[in-house]
Amino acid sequence: MNHSLQDKLLNIPLYQLTFLTSLPKEPVYFEKTIDFIPEKWLEAFTIIILENFEQWEKLNKKETTLRLIQDPKLIGLILCEPSKIHMQEDVIQLFMQCQFPIIQLHDSALVSVLKQKNDFLSFSQLSVEIQGFMAKGSIHVAAEMSKALNTPFLYLDQNEQLLWQTGENSDLQAANRWLYNHYKKETTPKKMTKSESPFQAYPIQISESIDHALIASLQTEIWQKKMIDKFSGLLALSLQTQGKFQEQQELFKEHFVYDLLYHKFESQKVMIKQGKVWGWNLEHPHHLLVINISVSEEMTNMNWLDEILSAIEAQISGTVETLIVFPFQDQIIVLLEDGENRTVNQRKKHVAEIAHQLIKLLSSHFSYCRFFIGVGKWYQDSTHLNKSYQEAKMALQFGRIWFKNKNVCHINDLGALRLLIQIHQEVLLDYSEEYLLPLIDSDRESGTEYIKTLQLYIQQKGRINDVSEALFVHPNTLRNRIKKIEEITGIDLQDPEEFMNLMIAVKLLSFMKS
Repeated sequence: MNHSLQDKLLNIPLYQLTFLTSLPKEPVYFEKTIDFIPEKWLEAFTIIILENFEQWEKLNKKETTLRLIQDPKLIGLILCEPSKIHMQEDVIQLFMQCQFPIIQLHDSALVSVLKQKNDFLSFSQLSVEIQGFMAKGSIHVAAEMSKALNTPFLYLDQNEQLLWQTGENSDLQAANRWLYNHYKKETTPKKMTKSESPFQAYPIQISESIDHALIASLQTEIWQKKMIDKFSGLLALSLQTQGKFQEQQELFKEHFVYDLLYHKFESQKVMIKQGKVWGWNLEHPHHLLVINISVSEEMTNMNWLDEILSAIEAQISGTVETLIVFPFQDQIIVLLEDGENRTVNQRKKHVAEIAHQLIKLLSSHFSYCRFFIGVGKWYQDSTHLNKSYQEAKMALQFGRIWFKNKNVCHINDLGALRLLIQIHQEVLLDYSEEYLLPLIDSDRESGTEYIKTLQLYIQQKGRINDVSEALFVHPNTLRNRIKKIEEITGIDLQDPEEFMNLMIAVKLLSFMKS
């Protein structure tokens, strides 16, 4: 029983095929296959399948080529070679002029498909074909298909925007003209006969709500349509598979980030292995920074967080610092690698310099936003990044209230307070109110601003002129107010121990109200 070469090729994975010449439009049938170049005329319609380099290298001899193309019984050549085949251009042109098919088969194990008596497609190999299709790339496969079928390919998204195209330049120009005149220009493309319409759109359904289209020549042969349908189906499946994979990866990444910031990994090896999925090297210690963004009402772009993230990534791509940057709960987390031998103060200075560089960068690009950075403690073991994250949030939360003129706050800036804030808030509130409740009541009932005065007095280290200037009051007015505070609380602000207790109470109150 005779078999069509074109139908046989439908049962071979597309990514395994490279077409050195085009396929004949009319189906070509063969009765047998041989694995050598014959010296005599063939007696039956035959395909030559060459698995030996020395055999197909003979094709570069012009006398061999001329003898083969003159044999009426020779249907085509299959060259089995995993790497690129180099044939002389004049030899290929000669085969093309005679419409003689030469096909490279990358996997010689697939030769058996050409030798089978029955035509069937093994669906058990579908997943393998999709993986190979995705690995080689849809555009690369499309380029081979374009050459095999003598058609241009134009790929449109759901908005009828051209994403890519491949084919001969003259064919692409004609297809683009048709696309403009008959496909995109009309709300509903008008019906045309085959002679009027040289191209057609093959629908590609990505999901229930997303339909793409592949524009190709209007084919009359069934095998050509089958091959385009196969390519379209593989393209749709690969896009769906990639979409699902990306969704799963994003979900996996969300869970990993949540565990990284809220839980302590019991196994450092597991944490490092999972981080490498996204190219994160967590083997070395890191500083953790939390970037908080106050967005102005003038910022109408809904994708502002993505834009800010992109700006940081673009800036750090050429720097010597190793940074890991990712979004989390409308904030941006930055992990700064620091495996150098530094003192505590040197580490704090180093991370502060990087933080201020980030602030400067972001402020110059996004003038409608205000940026604040909280920095957690540096830990030798990266499994403690969850602790550093909580500390960075505390530094950010307290720093924005207490250090109004600073846009970068390190956990160490809190001093001993960072130890106290680990205690239950109810205990801290009791401590704070023990010293400050009369002042809080007076501020609420009489608007005296005693708490604000104490905050500035502590921040300015007791400098009367600086505090009075910040409060817009006369220094004598301020002195009288401080004397009144001492009377109400019974605390002498000149007593170091009593002043320390009051200072802690004020800082705790500021933190709990932030």
